[in-house]
Amino acid sequence: MNCPRCGCVLCTIEYEGADIETCPECKGEWLDGGELKQIVRTVERRFTPEQVALLDAINRAVITEDDSPENELTCPKCGDAELHRFIYAATTGVALDKCKRCGGIWLDDAEIEKVQILAEEWKKKLSEDLATYGPVLARLEAESEAADAQEAALSRLPLVGGFINSVLRVVVD
Repeated sequence: MNCPRCGCVLCTIEYEGADIETCPECKGEWLDGGELKQIVRTVERRFTPEQVALLDAINRAVITEDDSPENELTCPKCGDAELHRFIYAATTGVALDKCKRCGGIWLDDAEIEKVQILAEEWKKKLSEDLATYGPVLARLEAESEAADAQEAALSRLPLVGGFINSVLRVVVD
């Protein structure tokens, strides 16, 4: 396979338990469908506080997708399918390119590390977030279910009233 960014021949390496293709020239990486999930779940590499701080700076930046011509890439696996740019996890600022046909993902230099840092930081903060927001979410869910139940009960009233009136008309007639 050739690099979709610079055209060099990609080399296969083992990374966090997955065989991925990497470009020796631009340092981008090609992951087949499902490999990013596998890599994020595998925690072999740890990141320094400085690396995490650099990523936090990216997250605070204004997020825009770059639609410039140099970002119009073709899938190295399918050959003729266009890669579609998306922001990983919606608001992270990390833009990846995915093939809708085969599910493979192109990551430019150092993006795989950024994704791993994000995943590891989210895991660290999960219990804290659950403690902070769990009770609020539980209350909102209970209020929503109660409102739904009340709405359902009210929507049946005209039907029940109509049924009773029909029965009374039959009995009276």
